[in-house]
Amino acid sequence: MPFMLAFSIIAVAITAITYKTYMGYGEYSILAKLLFLLFLIISITAPVIIYIMHRALPDNPISAYTKPFYFLFGFVIILFLVTFLRDIIWSIIDFIRHVSLEEMKNPIHLQKANIITIIACLGICLYGYYEAEKTAQIVAYDITSPKIKKPTKVVMLSDLHIDIDTSSKYIQKLVERVNTLKPDAIVIVGDVIDNTPFVLSKQMDELEKLKATDGVYVVLGNHEFYNGGLDWGMKFGQMRFNFLNNHGMKLNDSGIYIAGIPDINTASMLKMPIKMENALYSADKNDYRILLSHTPKIATGVNKDNVDLQLSAHTHGGQIYPFHYMVKQHNDGHIAGFYDVDGVRLYVSRGTRYWGPPLRLLAPSEITVFNFKPEPENAK
Repeated sequence: MPFMLAFSIIAVAITAITYKTYMGYGEYSILAKLLFLLFLIISITAPVIIYIMHRALPDNPISAYTKPFYFLFGFVIILFLVTFLRDIIWSIIDFIRHVSLEEMKNPIHLQKANIITIIACLGICLYGYYEAEKTAQIVAYDITSPKIKKPTKVVMLSDLHIDIDTSSKYIQKLVERVNTLKPDAIVIVGDVIDNTPFVLSKQMDELEKLKATDGVYVVLGNHEFYNGGLDWGMKFGQMRFNFLNNHGMKLNDSGIYIAGIPDINTASMLKMPIKMENALYSADKNDYRILLSHTPKIATGVNKDNVDLQLSAHTHGGQIYPFHYMVKQHNDGHIAGFYDVDGVRLYVSRGTRYWGPPLRLLAPSEITVFNFKPEPENAK
């Protein structure tokens, strides 16, 4: 309820300010004003409209419209932010030039500024759409440790957010791109989906084609919990993925141990225990221990003595600038890349796809490759 109240207040404020800026100072017909107001209302409430229609129509006949609705939502948010920034800069310039701020309300000047702003925002959104929809870029890192016995390639995916409107062809291309890397292991660090196993059967048939010498490992993110966490655990097992739920496994003779826990935020709300002792139970003292944990927070029981590297995601790298700052603050200062948290090495992925608006701005998606290597004196 507090979330919906906050969303409602923000939505009303954005709609009112944007409408006033673009329609309040010119000579427009009643029909034009009503159409623009209707456009703003539909766009800003698009997530709510989509949610209601998906619940009311379980067969998802509106799936083809989900992406356009979310695009409009993203466009109006960016339009508001860009317009707000434009008006601040405009005010500062007028102040320096000793021009009355009333000049900003001049219909002729404002109309030209509005047209330029709308075109600029549309260009920004189209670029953001391209960044969101293109196949994620490959980011590679070399990690050495005396604990590692032989070179091992681990590919990390996260935040795929596969839904009914995600084409099987997109997943097929992604799977082919990952398989071409010839990984020893693939880890998927949560938020794989945004619907139920039954609805996403075709998409999962394609994802199941991921291939790695030592297998595919997956943990639950918050969105799996939203769509039946245990059902997805069983589905991943049926797909022959190694489902790590407070559990861990060794990567053959590599000296690497992969442990996994469910999303700590959602698990806490559902009073589901995080059992690090279970996740690390089968690890030897000299194993290089990797922990898969969707949210980039350090769970109780994790420390530099029992975990060498934590792989997390969830932030999408902020996904749409300037929301990076809020996302970073909400995730203990973590947004993307490597961090040292009390001796625990943490890597946060920007995610392989996106969620909500099909937009990415200054937060490119990634397929992360970790090349684990022995220290030179231990290499064979």
